[in-house]
Amino acid sequence: MIAGCIARVLACTLVTSALLACSSNTPAPAQTTGIVPKPSLAKAWQGQLLIGAAVDEKNIKTQGTLIAEQFNSVVAENAMKPMATEPREGEFHFEAADAIVHFAQSHDMAIRGHTLLWHLHTPDWMWQGTNGQPADRNLVLARLKRHIETEVGRYKGQVYVWDVVNEIIDEKQPDCLRDDKWHQVVGPDYVDYAFRYAHAADPAARLFINEYSTEAPAKQRCLIRVVQGLLQRGVPVNGIGHQMHISVFYPTVAAIDETLTAFARLGLENQITELDMSLYRWKDNHLYDTRENLLALQARRYGEIMRMIHNHPDVTAVTWWGVTDAGTWLNQDAPSDHRDQPLLFDAQGQPKGAFWAVFAAARR
Repeated sequence: MIAGCIARVLACTLVTSALLACSSNTPAPAQTTGIVPKPSLAKAWQGQLLIGAAVDEKNIKTQGTLIAEQFNSVVAENAMKPMATEPREGEFHFEAADAIVHFAQSHDMAIRGHTLLWHLHTPDWMWQGTNGQPADRNLVLARLKRHIETEVGRYKGQVYVWDVVNEIIDEKQPDCLRDDKWHQVVGPDYVDYAFRYAHAADPAARLFINEYSTEAPAKQRCLIRVVQGLLQRGVPVNGIGHQMHISVFYPTVAAIDETLTAFARLGLENQITELDMSLYRWKDNHLYDTRENLLALQARRYGEIMRMIHNHPDVTAVTWWGVTDAGTWLNQDAPSDHRDQPLLFDAQGQPKGAFWAVFAAARR
């Protein structure tokens, strides 16, 4: 069934019709009994988008009912990253990832794979050669190939899309690639190799570059330049993952719209992969209005973004980076009196105004 759902989403051509009006005062149910509202977001958006959430092995146990009823796609927040799956060379750990895959399959949900290569989650052994010498290019590529073959091969036919590389763009560099160890040891073609290894391991999987701030003009130009080069070399890139860790203050809906259009023109699929909307400005713990007003603004902004997505048949999935406000990564280092509330469900798992705005934006 889920294969059919994915096929419908990937093949979906949105018809033009009047957009359903939505505002921050969209009425919520009169009662708040802890019962998950029906129909769910996944059902409301069925046939248009996959609606996803980042999960871990803990919240699929504590919030499994909520996740299964509201979403039809999941991504492992950390369990599929290299340091989690191969912390020591040749020593693979898939227990947490397997639990998430089993949960998804038991609830007929699609599975995103995140991520095969990320400079912040590359274990140190990748760079260590013999006799205390640094690993050379050939050794690093051989290790990368084995890692990707093992992980992608394990979930072949189960994970429908992989974030092959994550956060590789640096608009300040001449070639637009981050000057990290991957770039320094292997060279810029490490990106080509990562995609080719992933494609060989599962030819049917969709392969993505995942990146943040794709709406920023300089970064967007660099990402387009890198992607065009990959496509010209015949590298199997299928789409762009736009992280979208945004705020109630920025970016504009128009900027997001223009970004999606720019990559759709390249013939690429777009997915929003790590969506949350902070009540704060970046690295600023000051609230610029009352929480009530900011949450109303958040709901309105979520509704505007989701209505805009109706104009983009190239967008096949929207994934929130978390399930409830209680588990958002944005509160990991936040002072106790500056807790953020960026998701659709509050800390108790109750639907917020943002939920109702996203729900109302669906064509049902």
